Amino acid sequence: MPAPLEPHGGRLVYNVIEDRDKAAAMIQGLPSIEIEPTLGPDGSPIRNPYREIMSIAYGFFSPVEGFMTRNEVESILKERRLLNGWLFPFPLIYDVDEEKIKGIKEGDSVLLKLKGKPLAVLNVEEIWRLPDRKELADAVFGTPERNKEVVKKRFDEKHPGWLIYRSMRPMALAGKITVVNPPRFKEPYSRFWMPPRVSREYVEKKGWRIVVAHQTRNVPHIGHEMLMKRAMFVAGGERPGDAVLVNAIIGAKRPGDYVDEAILEGHEALNKAGYFHPDRHVVTMTLWDMRYGNPLESLLHGIIRQNMGATHHMFGRDHAATGDYYDPYATQYLWTRGLPSYGLNEPPHMTDKGLRIKPVNLGEFAYCPKCGEYTYLGMSYEGYKEVALCGHTPERISGSFLRGIIIEGLRPPKVVMRPEVYDVIVKWWRVYGYPYVTDKYLRIKEQELEVEL
Repeated sequence: MPAPLEPHGGRLVYNVIEDRDKAAAMIQGLPSIEIEPTLGPDGSPIRNPYREIMSIAYGFFSPVEGFMTRNEVESILKERRLLNGWLFPFPLIYDVDEEKIKGIKEGDSVLLKLKGKPLAVLNVEEIWRLPDRKELADAVFGTPERNKEVVKKRFDEKHPGWLIYRSMRPMALAGKITVVNPPRFKEPYSRFWMPPRVSREYVEKKGWRIVVAHQTRNVPHIGHEMLMKRAMFVAGGERPGDAVLVNAIIGAKRPGDYVDEAILEGHEALNKAGYFHPDRHVVTMTLWDMRYGNPLESLLHGIIRQNMGATHHMFGRDHAATGDYYDPYATQYLWTRGLPSYGLNEPPHMTDKGLRIKPVNLGEFAYCPKCGEYTYLGMSYEGYKEVALCGHTPERISGSFLRGIIIEGLRPPKVVMRPEVYDVIVKWWRVYGYPYVTDKYLRIKEQELEVEL
């Protein structure tokens, strides 16, 4: 099926009012609420709902049009489906303190302000009280007892996504979201903001028929580059794919991840330096405070990238994961046989009201000094044993090893990272005083955000 595929749910959401007079009339006299970040135990911002507002309204999460009711959240937790039956992995909850919504009732419209300025209108369908937040977080991600096929240990406050749900406020407003004051993106984000309506037009204009999506929260090293290129060539089956659509998740991340600006410009550097031809590679972004939900996150990624126009999605080992909470190949299990304990009895692309985007499941690449090149290692799951293509002993380059090299001020060898990518890391290191996410960076990011109104 040529790109772009039909949007998830059959219709691309675009709840954005661009006419200023129409927007002004819509918000006149409305009660307002300031959008507030979710804070961790130490007071650090770990989520800002404005990112979900933007991703809902601009169609990244189609067919979702707003924040979820209690019944919809229960449906998500039971079988990972919306009330209309379409697959969706995570509850989207606009949580508030009870005193902030005094005088607001179901049926009202509420103006949501960002840094004191209008951003969106929420049509209040339901006001409901969240259950015990720890139980909610466990229900979102799973437990070793209920989801033993992929969950290896209980989630706790060290897991960023679990902590987001654990830290939510007690009340929730549910209802349709409409952006009434489209924000301007700051640099470098403005170069990469390509919402689904725009990205789908871009794919059609390029004439791409087979587009492989690459999820990233990392600055790319050569192993990532090899995975992208291999995925593009194998996705088409009878013929190579046309392009790689890199989509970076932009928002609050765990300490130790790369800063967002370096992630975007690092991937852009591969394009600018010619390691990818501009006609076969594009770098984009999605606003989302990452949940690090491995198989569940992969389902969201498939939805986002199908809505953006991709036909295939590359999934590797430990997809969108942190720590050892999940089986390293949990995502591959989901996309090859389903995860019944989550209500997903079939792979997402093989079920009714599921996705149409297809998976490209890949293992790892490692550098072989003897061959003088990267070799494919394969995967170790479902009875398969990881075996290198060559007969030598390739050397894995782990993310932690690479971070250690960088933090020591050493330039990684060219066989590990392109020099142009390393230069981007150094550029943002000088801006923030450290190349990775820290508490200081999270607080700066919350204060400045990616947009201005």
